[in-house]
Amino acid sequence: MTSNDHLIQQAERMGGLRRLFLIGQAIGYIGWIGSRSLQFINGLAIDPLALTLVQNLCWPLWLFSLVATLWLMRRTAKNRQLGALLDDERTAGLMKTVFQTSYWVLLIAVALLYAVTFVTDVDIRAVAPILVSLGVAVPSLTYACFYRG
Repeated sequence: MTSNDHLIQQAERMGGLRRLFLIGQAIGYIGWIGSRSLQFINGLAIDPLALTLVQNLCWPLWLFSLVATLWLMRRTAKNRQLGALLDDERTAGLMKTVFQTSYWVLLIAVALLYAVTFVTDVDIRAVAPILVSLGVAVPSLTYACFYRG
């Protein structure tokens, strides 16, 4: 096995880990912050202890995924050849797609929320965590879904 083959395999492994950690960040953040809104939605009889359990299980997942992603970024920055394999022209184009997708998801969510306010009373404590979760999770999920395949 040549050093180029080894570098390509290493880049593929790191790309897979990057995707996995971004999905972990999104799920962890939605579970941690997004679940806070459930206690303020009328008609849902969710046990506060269950919500606390979900939040306490999800924030370590989010934190671990975030730290692991930062570690991968540092490792990639140290090795320029590996960084060039991971962050090529396709990745730059993907970042544009991620930004646009995130923008449109948040814009549509806010527009729907505005429309709902004409029909019913909306508790901002139920909506704000969901909007924040969308703002954090959608870019990670979009990147993970479209990265290299």
